[in-house]
Amino acid sequence: AVTAPELFWRNRRVLIAGGTQGFGLVLARQLVRRGADVMVVGRSSAGVRRAIAECEAAAAPGSGSRVYGLAADLGRSGEGDRVVASCLEHLGGLDTLVFCIGQSSRTAMLTLPVDDLRRAVEANLMTAVEISQAAAEPISQAAGRMVYIGSLAGKLVTPGMAAYAVGKSALAAFVDAIRLEVEAKGVRVLLVSPGPIRRKAVTSESSDSPGFHRYDDDVARHGLAEDLAQPGGGAAIRLLDPEKLATEILDACRRGVPELTRPWKAGLLAGIIEWCPTWGRQFLARFTADR
Repeated sequence: AVTAPELFWRNRRVLIAGGTQGFGLVLARQLVRRGADVMVVGRSSAGVRRAIAECEAAAAPGSGSRVYGLAADLGRSGEGDRVVASCLEHLGGLDTLVFCIGQSSRTAMLTLPVDDLRRAVEANLMTAVEISQAAAEPISQAAGRMVYIGSLAGKLVTPGMAAYAVGKSALAAFVDAIRLEVEAKGVRVLLVSPGPIRRKAVTSESSDSPGFHRYDDDVARHGLAEDLAQPGGGAAIRLLDPEKLATEILDACRRGVPELTRPWKAGLLAGIIEWCPTWGRQFLARFTADR
């Protein structure tokens, strides 16, 4: 039987910035399965071709879903306009923007090179500004959706996440600002703040989950390099299932939910820190030190 989320996404025209790899590609495949028309954007032409092939393979027989792709660097001024123009040309319009770009390294704030912080802000914030300003008008005309994949690091700052936390916190503020400007036009804006997401490759640093060292299929360890060098060092954090998370995001977007934090317990802790900062931060410090 066809479910409500699948009906909602059928024939929707979706642009995914950062949709050629990692979690962005997971979202792209799920959208195509639900009958959406999708354009994926990434910096590598080869990556774009691979993503298109994966999405086309994921499409349900007879769905009629269309998949396009474009290589672009949204860190460059003017690229957002080029991307959106291509999307309008190929898809005939734009209903939904999904922003899924992030970059960082595992560092402490007091020793963080200023250029590294600048690059993190460029990657996590300015790319969102570039594509959002270009996409806002057609999405407003469609009374559509804007979805931003942020990070739990933007809510709960832990050791080793300095640059990433600053970039994602700035993204969250940007999302709040753009929501005020577009919701009166019928656009619904969703900010997603996930913890580390399970991935196929075993890495100590990645664009999706910087500062996390993967050691099996379900758990990551987080901390500074010197912490992770010790047996059992760092905080143990359970990884999120990417397919389940993508399903939750698409359903939240359909329902017009403004924010989604996973795991939900982390969202609860972030709320406690906001209302009881002294107690909440003491608890967070004990967690990151003892796990």
